[in-house]
Amino acid sequence: MIPVIDLQARHALDRIEEAYTTVGFAVFTNCLSEIDQAIMNLWFEKMKEFFDLPLEVKKKYAYQADTNLGYNVVGAENVDPTAPSDVKESFNYNDTRMDSALWPTEVNFKNSALASVKIADALALKILEKFDTILDCGTTLVDAHQKPYNTTRIIHYPAYKGELERDQMRIGEHSDYGTITLLWQINDVPGLQVQDLGGAWHPVPYAEDGVVVNIGDLLQRWTNDYFVSTKHRVVNSHIHQQRYSMPHFVDPQPGTIVKNLTNTPSKYEPIESLEYLKWRLSQSY
Repeated sequence: MIPVIDLQARHALDRIEEAYTTVGFAVFTNCLSEIDQAIMNLWFEKMKEFFDLPLEVKKKYAYQADTNLGYNVVGAENVDPTAPSDVKESFNYNDTRMDSALWPTEVNFKNSALASVKIADALALKILEKFDTILDCGTTLVDAHQKPYNTTRIIHYPAYKGELERDQMRIGEHSDYGTITLLWQINDVPGLQVQDLGGAWHPVPYAEDGVVVNIGDLLQRWTNDYFVSTKHRVVNSHIHQQRYSMPHFVDPQPGTIVKNLTNTPSKYEPIESLEYLKWRLSQSY
């Protein structure tokens, strides 16, 4: 159900349009150079070193709500406000608005982290360029993300054998808030599922060196519901195994007015992108 698409394939655009107008998710392969992939692989090892640190050390770099950056302990977030807290820990970072005090000094990972942002930003623009082509809207999306308000997150789902509350998951059901999300599934541990427009849930396949890309609520709004932002979750089927992932949340430059890109009658009022993002984040913490 969730397609795996070679980003360089001849008919990639047709498959991309079909995926994002029906289920809102796809897994892209053949999207990074060998050098960039090697840099990302190094970063994944540095990331694991951070999560292996004692909890009291990690808490020195505690999450700052005003910037949406820093470390969150297991249970600090529930992306589904109606459900119990998520069984994960995470660290949010960025290359332009990061407080220097948030960079851990116990592991040497700042440079690798910044390199990962650069690679993810470049790939995001490449994908947004394809969306501009599909939507026949010139360079609207690419232009709006030249100085983006992106946030990158590393997530560790610890192996867990304790009691769970009713409806508690590794990550509860939610849709993403921004333009698009790029997600690296760092190890092959199942659990990520997507809900299609008919309400059925489907597993997201793992592809070595692949990148999962999904539509966020802001882009659904921007495209007047042509591209769909669908709910997803990480279920407990393999909660006895550690799972690692890295989502890269792509948001427009602050001040961007998001309004209907299509020729169909507008379903939404125009809205400023950062105002929308902060409103959505306030509901999760």
